[in-house]
Amino acid sequence: PVVPTRRGGQVTFHGPGQVVAYPLVDLRRLGIYVKEYVFRLEAAVLQVLERAGVTGHRVIGAPGIYVRLDDPFSHQALPPVSPGQDRFNGLGKIAALGIKVSNHCSYHGVALNVDMDLEPFSRINPCGYAGLRTVDLATVGVAVSWDEAATCLAHHLAQYLSP
Repeated sequence: PVVPTRRGGQVTFHGPGQVVAYPLVDLRRLGIYVKEYVFRLEAAVLQVLERAGVTGHRVIGAPGIYVRLDDPFSHQALPPVSPGQDRFNGLGKIAALGIKVSNHCSYHGVALNVDMDLEPFSRINPCGYAGLRTVDLATVGVAVSWDEAATCLAHHLAQYLSP
C-alpha cells in the first residue's frame, strides 16, 4: 500500500532486506542544524559501507548515499559534473534519506538496502529522480546479513548522534 507521510522527499519504498532507522533526535539539544543532521546520517551509512569494503559517495543536492556501478570498491572520486550532465550517470543509490523536522525534533530517517527485492523501485522515481537506479549490497557483490548491517548502522548512528 501507498502511505502518505509528512517527511522529506516524494515517494519511497521500504521492504524486507532493508535496514530502516528513524532516529528521534532533539536537534537543539544536540546543538546541530538540519544540514549537519543529514551529514551525520550519511556518515553513519558511509561507515557501514566502508566496513563492507564498499566506497559510498555523496552527491551534492541529492541526500543519500550512492555507489559507482562500474566499481563499488574503488576509492576513486566521482568525476565533476558539467551543467546539463546527468549527475547520477554510472551511480546507484544504496541508501535513501527522508527526514522531517518539527520543533527541532527529527522524524523519519535513513534506509540502507542490504539484500532485497529491488523491483518495487522500478515503479517509482527514487527520491524524485527519474531513472535513478537503486542497488543493494547484494547487487554490488557484498554478502552481509541484515542483522550485521543493522547492528553496524545502529552503532554508527549512536556515535554520530550522541552529544
